[in-house]
Amino acid sequence: MKWQHKTTDCLALLSLAAMLMSFCDEIIFSGKIPFFRDLAAYFYPIKFSVAGSFKAGHLPLWEPHMATGFPILAEFQSAVFYPPSVIFYLVPFFAAIQFSYVFHYAVAASGSYILLRSWTQPIYLCVIGSILFSFGGTMVSLTNLLNHFQSAVWLPWLVYCWERAVENKRWSTLVVFSMVAVCQLLAGSPEVFAFSAALLVLDSVRMYRKGQSGFVSCYVARFSAAGLMIMGIAMVQLLPTAELILQSRRDHAIPAPEAFAWSLRPWALIGLFLPMLEPDTSLSVGVRLLLTDRLPLLLSNYLGNIAVFGFCSWLFTARMRERLVIAGLIAISLLCAFGSYTPVYPELYKWLPGFHSIRFPEKFYFITFAILVLGIIRGIGALTDGDNCRTTVIILLGVPMGWLVIYLLVRLNPILLGHWIQPLEWAHATLNPASIAAILFSMEKQIAISVLLAGIFLLHHLKLLRAGLWQILLVLVVFVDLSVANKPLHFLRDKNRIQDAPRILEKPPTHARIFYYPPGNNLHPSFVSVTGQPSYEKGTEVALNNLLPNAGLMYGFEYFQDIDALGRRSYTDFLNFINGLAPERRGKLLQVLNVKYVVTFHALNVKGLKLLHEFPEHYSRMYEVTDSVPRTYLASHPVYDPDPISTLRRLSTDMFDPAREVVIDAPIRLERETEFRGTANIELYQNDRVRITARLHEPGILVLTDAFYPGWKVYVDKHPKRILRANYLFRGVELTPGNHTVEFVYDPASFKIGLFISLMTLALLLTTPLCVRFLRGHVIAVCQSAPEGIHGAATADSHVTVDQTP
Repeated sequence: MKWQHKTTDCLALLSLAAMLMSFCDEIIFSGKIPFFRDLAAYFYPIKFSVAGSFKAGHLPLWEPHMATGFPILAEFQSAVFYPPSVIFYLVPFFAAIQFSYVFHYAVAASGSYILLRSWTQPIYLCVIGSILFSFGGTMVSLTNLLNHFQSAVWLPWLVYCWERAVENKRWSTLVVFSMVAVCQLLAGSPEVFAFSAALLVLDSVRMYRKGQSGFVSCYVARFSAAGLMIMGIAMVQLLPTAELILQSRRDHAIPAPEAFAWSLRPWALIGLFLPMLEPDTSLSVGVRLLLTDRLPLLLSNYLGNIAVFGFCSWLFTARMRERLVIAGLIAISLLCAFGSYTPVYPELYKWLPGFHSIRFPEKFYFITFAILVLGIIRGIGALTDGDNCRTTVIILLGVPMGWLVIYLLVRLNPILLGHWIQPLEWAHATLNPASIAAILFSMEKQIAISVLLAGIFLLHHLKLLRAGLWQILLVLVVFVDLSVANKPLHFLRDKNRIQDAPRILEKPPTHARIFYYPPGNNLHPSFVSVTGQPSYEKGTEVALNNLLPNAGLMYGFEYFQDIDALGRRSYTDFLNFINGLAPERRGKLLQVLNVKYVVTFHALNVKGLKLLHEFPEHYSRMYEVTDSVPRTYLASHPVYDPDPISTLRRLSTDMFDPAREVVIDAPIRLERETEFRGTANIELYQNDRVRITARLHEPGILVLTDAFYPGWKVYVDKHPKRILRANYLFRGVELTPGNHTVEFVYDPASFKIGLFISLMTLALLLTTPLCVRFLRGHVIAVCQSAPEGIHGAATADSHVTVDQTP
């Protein structure tokens, strides 16, 4: 019997593998990769930088092309220490991207199947649960948010390993759980890791209520021990990230408008059962919005028509306590996900510090998604058992009839759809004939699928289908339903599109940066709007064509703007200042930033910017910043000003001469006897090392227009010197007259300390079982030898006594 179960499990896993290959067939066989939202402009460039460093044989500690230099290892989303990232060292970059997507889908599918099997669910239900979790709308929507996708897929494995660690009470199981948790953490999403930890606590309560493993102290002790292990192993990532946080705005609360952005609209829950958008390559954005007026963070919540049957069955058949608990958990997670649409989340943001660091409340829906999948699986199981025939018939007939009634109402009077959605504040623009036709067609599909599912269940209850056949049919219908709805949300394009995309500049300028000037008053590169109607293919290439931050990093271009989620404080100060600066004075400020070219989608009238070329085919214009400072130069007049805003104000005035003056954070006075003369040239420019030769006849300040950041050290003629903060954003060093070799080296203590702690933690985890085994063996040996010694002594004494008695 056990062999039969193993064989069936193997067949089930093979069927999941076949479904995965079908779901990702174009990624696997056609050389395509997802190409939507921030993938080409943010996630792929970061991965490209990491891959380049790996193949060059060193860790990606610093990336000079991003944001005047950026500690890329400290950025969680780079996932430098995430074990699967090793694939970027082994194979070409785009092949690694393809592998990464397929691998993570496989992690989700196998983990959810094994977890459900450990809960003694029937094999066909385990396969359906795996399909819902792996190919459901929420998981597929996360593929364009790569760090969240990489973390989310580990949830089933995390729960499974946690339950084994609690039940078996062995050191090895706790270590395995900690390793899986570290993988999820290092995958790049602290938010998903926190949500998963919350779900683990709920699972622990469930296990305790069922009396599966002892006292509360057991859970607390193991959870605490695992937490220490996780922190110790991940310290090589956590310490550099903590240093970055200290240099960012995240030590302060995120402004409420930004924190509440992308809140889940309550009426978007309709998307659980009816897709709210459909891919349409005839539109530049690639999707047609059906029941919403803007793209949500999660493109789809769709769990298939089976979710309607499963959820209704669960509501009818679950115990009252179970209904109250699960419904309460869903309600709590949804209240957080709704964000600004309810008064709850603003209050949490106001009073709980942890909510100050979370952007986009819609992320909380991940908790809802996990709980919903569990409830749906339990409902399908109850519907299959059919213990209550009346309830089963009501559900199997009621669901198709419900879809049919709604469809007929809309079909006979489409104006009703407008009356229904107007109170919900959906945009009237979505109510065009094409959108109404798409909604009706979607409803027709739901009617067909619900009739098919109801028929399969009814044939099963009437015993007209063999058990194996109806289970296979049910699994296939669920998979095809989700595959047709969610597979297009990958937005696949040929991977060579990145390499072959035409660009406004073919070659990057030598040691000079690009600045994207967006429409509106906010110069942060978070918004792109072009005049015209580009095709979908052109719309996906706009960032590549126009070298928007940081798309051009894959071609060797360098950028000033910082689009990291943390937001370094120096850049945030600059952004707030320039946004409030008069447009005619912004060009002067850009001169001192080593910005050579400005790219924009609208005409600019800014002093200091000269139009070089218009690109109608790319909807853009390119300007040159006149008299931009070089990457490194010598300044003869240091000005002491420790205040950031005062410094930026001084830099933007016409009286400031960037070729002669530099604002520094230390009071230094240079004695001059003759007119200042000097030259500075870059001899070596690497990620973590810059060597400059300088020649000057009078004392001066060498300025390197790379980011000022902890961990950088400077050596003048191999002697350590103090790095000055130059023009608030950059690095500088004081030089005496003469010829000098100046070397800036990135050697962060946070990384070295973190690496030491991580290695020591791993060594401790590996050696502890050996030490325990050795000590246990030694104690057993002592205990076994001690009675023999005592017995021998007693015999000798008694023998002596006997000998002496006569």
